[in-house]
Amino acid sequence: MNYSLAPEPTLRAALRVLHVAAYTTRNWTLKEEISREQINDLWEAIHVIPSLIEHWRGDEECQRELRMYLQEYDERWDDLKLEVRFDDALNHPDL
Repeated sequence: MNYSLAPEPTLRAALRVLHVAAYTTRNWTLKEEISREQINDLWEAIHVIPSLIEHWRGDEECQRELRMYLQEYDERWDDLKLEVRFDDALNHPDL
């Protein structure tokens, strides 16, 4: 099977989500009230992003898989809205 990088808009949106997760996790280390469970759930949601964008199959299945992970976090935690951030970056590259 032939893989390539994700299309530029998807790559940009995925990198935006990774950026949000990185600075949020950094900030959480300064707070006692954030549970390790929530941090684990966040990284469970985003750990697949680098592999997915590196091994893009050229179909919509990769984006559905990426969204599935983001939705799982969003359904459990009501703070970051990962899928909304992904969509915003995907649809509004100048933000």
